[in-house]
Amino acid sequence: MKTIVGRHFEFEASHQLPEKNVYGKCSKLHGHRYELTIEVMGEINEEGWVCNFSDVKKIVQEKVISKFDHSSLNDFFKIPTAEVVASNIFNTLEESLKGQNYFLKSVKLYETSKCYVKITK
Repeated sequence: MKTIVGRHFEFEASHQLPEKNVYGKCSKLHGHRYELTIEVMGEINEEGWVCNFSDVKKIVQEKVISKFDHSSLNDFFKIPTAEVVASNIFNTLEESLKGQNYFLKSVKLYETSKCYVKITK
């Protein structure tokens, strides 16, 4: 039976989007408290779980949080929209989880408490 488990993270980052006529007030430098939910999917193993939550935490901390927390996303992306950032996080984590008995199912990135991007496999 395939089972999905998730872990929630938070990080702070700033960004500035180009061309005021396209992005409006987001063309001004500003910051967000991003919330990130990672879901992995797999079979429940003999230990009774899909994976150890601390293993997922370690990978996300190393590959995502330590990179983006308290940074300018413009240092990493030409156009740092939530969609671009979430796509990068998905691709990075998908590669980092290769070889596990579970795989990355989705990445959900909240830019504000009301706006998010979700990428699924």
